[in-house]
Amino acid sequence: MKLKAKWTYNYKKGLKDPMVSNDYFMEDDNIYFTLSLGLRVFDSVLLALNLKTQEARVVFEENHVVRTAGIHENGKIYLTSFKGTAICVSLDGSICWVTELSPKNASFKMALDGDRLYVSDFAVFCLDKNTGEILWKNQTYQVKNNCNIVYDDKYIYGGELGGSVFCLDKFTGDARWAYGKDEWISHIAMLDRSRMLVEHIHGKFYILDSENGELICTKEAKGKLYNEVVFEDSRMYIGDADAVTAAKAGNMTCYEMDLHNDFTEIFSVNVGGGVSTKAVIDGDRLFFAAEDNYLYCVDKNTGEELMPKKKTKGICRNIVVHGKELFLLSDKGQVECLEIQ
Repeated sequence: MKLKAKWTYNYKKGLKDPMVSNDYFMEDDNIYFTLSLGLRVFDSVLLALNLKTQEARVVFEENHVVRTAGIHENGKIYLTSFKGTAICVSLDGSICWVTELSPKNASFKMALDGDRLYVSDFAVFCLDKNTGEILWKNQTYQVKNNCNIVYDDKYIYGGELGGSVFCLDKFTGDARWAYGKDEWISHIAMLDRSRMLVEHIHGKFYILDSENGELICTKEAKGKLYNEVVFEDSRMYIGDADAVTAAKAGNMTCYEMDLHNDFTEIFSVNVGGGVSTKAVIDGDRLFFAAEDNYLYCVDKNTGEELMPKKKTKGICRNIVVHGKELFLLSDKGQVECLEIQ
């Protein structure tokens, strides 16, 4: 397999330390992403880039850090700002509502559940998605939340930085259970109706009973965990790093999971920097990128290299496979378009 460069989009030259969002949204020929313009300036823009014309439209601007492309539904975008706000904006750029959260440091990880929008900072909030009204607020633990939020028909689940894994009643916000006291949680995923997989930043997995929060088992990871696990059938793929900051190495690892809550390593690919994207599976191909500014492609079943690693314009945060084209959303380079040959 080969990749041929087609074009690169840059929002503006000369930016210092820009950062592209940790997620994206794609609709028709447009890809939506945010760009934080610098570590000192703090300005951010939400862009809609037309992949056919390479022209971008600014949908929303914020004088603070925005790390998400938001949740898109029915012509509206729900997102958060590090300023401490939750925002609803229409695709045409008009603001529907803005809700102040307190304390001010909103996580970019949210969940939309019917008419309810769940957001967090040092508390968990449930907002009315139509008005932005705060329906309830849970500040039981008063610890920073920067974990994704998942939900079922009755409850929501999340995790804290230096706190607990928790379960709340999604209609009232009342605490149902909490696990741990000094846990550093980056992601959680429901394995089934009674089990959840929890990623600990310091390099381990928990499997918890989602009914009562009891620990079923613990599994050591190969490195620090910031990336989202990707599941396919009975296998899971996860990228890691050897350090919390300034990582010099990382791994993309494939595990086989069995019914006894055990993981068997199928393969692990070592790279020269922390893995900076989640695994992206396209047929038998597995794409991922790392902080060494390279894109990797391996066989999803064996880990065998399918192409020489390819230099990227910056640290890649998102990989998008769209037909026979591959789009890389990277810091500094912003968006690269590559043709899959």
